[in-house]
Amino acid sequence: MSRKAILEKYTKAALSTEPELCCSVDYRKEFKAEELDHIPEEVFERNYGCGVPPALRTLKPGENVLDLGPGLGRDCFIAARKVGPRGRVYGLDMNETMLEQARRFKEKVTARLGFDNIEFLSGRFDVRIPIPDNTVTVIFSNCVNNLAVDKETAYREMFRVLRTGSKLSFSDIVSQDDLPGALVKSERAWADCVAGVLSFRALSDVLYQSGFIGITLHTDYLWKTGPQVIEDYFDGADLDECQRSLVEKVRLYSASVEAFKPVLDPSGACYWKGHFALYRGPGASFQLDSDPEHVFAAGVLKEVCEKTATLLKAEPFASHFTVFEPQGEIEARLCVPGSRCC
Repeated sequence: MSRKAILEKYTKAALSTEPELCCSVDYRKEFKAEELDHIPEEVFERNYGCGVPPALRTLKPGENVLDLGPGLGRDCFIAARKVGPRGRVYGLDMNETMLEQARRFKEKVTARLGFDNIEFLSGRFDVRIPIPDNTVTVIFSNCVNNLAVDKETAYREMFRVLRTGSKLSFSDIVSQDDLPGALVKSERAWADCVAGVLSFRALSDVLYQSGFIGITLHTDYLWKTGPQVIEDYFDGADLDECQRSLVEKVRLYSASVEAFKPVLDPSGACYWKGHFALYRGPGASFQLDSDPEHVFAAGVLKEVCEKTATLLKAEPFASHFTVFEPQGEIEARLCVPGSRCC
């Protein structure tokens, strides 16, 4: 897949409205007027996405945040007001035309805010994010992650620049199942945020493999179906009968995704030192990760190692677990596979 199609598409979108890329969610209905009144109206007319990154609603003063693919800067400008002068907002884009426009609008935004906490950076997040390790408390993006050619590198880079205990939060297009090869090969579909999407399972897997925990994926709405994909990207003779059948089954959803960088490295040796955990719900049970020992039945007290106890006392698990500290002198024991220690 060539980057050329993506660059050409979004260069046009930076200079004039591209309706087929336009966000289905009107931010002016999603946020209070006072959260947006520092942003020029033109920014809303030429900004793109597929939803609202969940963390964008809940940012707190003093946080350092990174927006991947900020376009004309809409989400960065919202974040700038929320994190305030003690916070920092980075926007990373590979499209120089987009960056030029974002920096132009930034001058108006910072003048209205009375402070400048925004920095727009040039680069590709699926190659190298140009900020140091453990820099930001939140990473968000809006219909951008699917454009990463190298998904594994992209999510490892996000993990690297996040501080421990911090959050990745984004809206993106996700497929019901793996996409058929005929669609993945379409450069035009890549540029339109179609051919590069991952399935729910593949996205969850790459996040876990990158080191993230506490992963949640929520479907917001059905964005596009197989027949629509065929109509948009294939002429009558482009697909044989088998290929057409596979593409017709495609279901693409707008989804909200969140994942956390753990407060400690979950790999390596762990010791039981007298901690117990109680899962309070929701649901009948919860699985922390791929380890079969890390399944917690609701309302059932379970002994856990010190490392797991530390994870469960941090977000996003703290609101669902009660962790009981050791009582009295406890002789630590090494947890081994197959033992009762979690």
